[in-house]
Amino acid sequence: MDIKAEDFLHKLQNKLPLPQATQVYVVFGEDDYYRSQLTAALPNYIYGDTDEADRQITVFEKETDISAVSEAVNTYPFFSGQSLVVLKDDKLWSKGGEEARQTVLDKLTALVNDVPEYCTLLISAPKLDKRTKFYKALKKVALLCECASIRPYELQPWLDVQAELYGARFEHDAIGMIMEYLAPVEKVPLQLLQQEIAKLAVYAGERRQWTRQDILDIFAALPEASDFALTNFIMEGRLKAALEALASARRHGTYVLPLTAMVSAKLRQLARYFELQRSGYDQRSLMQELGVRHPYAMKMLTQQARRFDERRVREALLAVDQLNIDLRQGGRDFARLEEILIRLLA
Repeated sequence: MDIKAEDFLHKLQNKLPLPQATQVYVVFGEDDYYRSQLTAALPNYIYGDTDEADRQITVFEKETDISAVSEAVNTYPFFSGQSLVVLKDDKLWSKGGEEARQTVLDKLTALVNDVPEYCTLLISAPKLDKRTKFYKALKKVALLCECASIRPYELQPWLDVQAELYGARFEHDAIGMIMEYLAPVEKVPLQLLQQEIAKLAVYAGERRQWTRQDILDIFAALPEASDFALTNFIMEGRLKAALEALASARRHGTYVLPLTAMVSAKLRQLARYFELQRSGYDQRSLMQELGVRHPYAMKMLTQQARRFDERRVREALLAVDQLNIDLRQGGRDFARLEEILIRLLA
């Protein structure tokens, strides 16, 4: 049986019944956040108030020998009457040749089909081939949770839950700003976001309404998000803040090429917006053509466009594109990007 990652985590954390009684749980997929959260939550779900010293938990995370896993699964736990075996060796699934990997899968297939009642087996993997006999065996005996990365436009329910953990809520504009920050990325860095939400909770103190300005203050200080902050400052016409974000990226040793690429993408989107607007496109058509999925992001783009002169945007775009070409030969030419921003925003 399959279960969604957020539902699985909610049930584990709140000690709620799971949809399938089983000895085998499998969490797999490219999203490390949910895989690590689920792996951390399962022991308390299984053992409840049992003293940690009496919990028989065996973890395999590197250089795993399947024979050792089998031995741990079949060893009777004398203290609590229940054992937990965690297999989370990501390299296990890719090491060796095709024959070696098939041998591992064959052994695991036999193992999952014969897990004793006193043992719970948790398998965490970055990827599973759904065409294999191993996966088909799991479908019959395990509760399967695929932890796929979520996209920025799918983020709001997750953000709402995270805020609730602190007894707070994001204002609509704050959520829109986070989505705007993450719009250029394909996969949302949930682990990073969770860390920043914890910082936001400390920053906000007793306030239970988290605002757009809070997001600007917290995210702009992130080296990992400095490129998002930079493009947002540019689109808001905030020259001083944009130059400070650029200086911060420089201090952290960031290469300028990824930044210029993101600036170029934003300017190209802005130039395209001007072109489509002149052609009489309505908002829905604009969103489709520009690849904007969230209405708030479209609202922001419309407001931001009013700050710019189309001619200066196109001149800046040409300059940034030329800088991108020059930078591909190496170098960290922050000064030229600074000059372009000054000409655009001053």
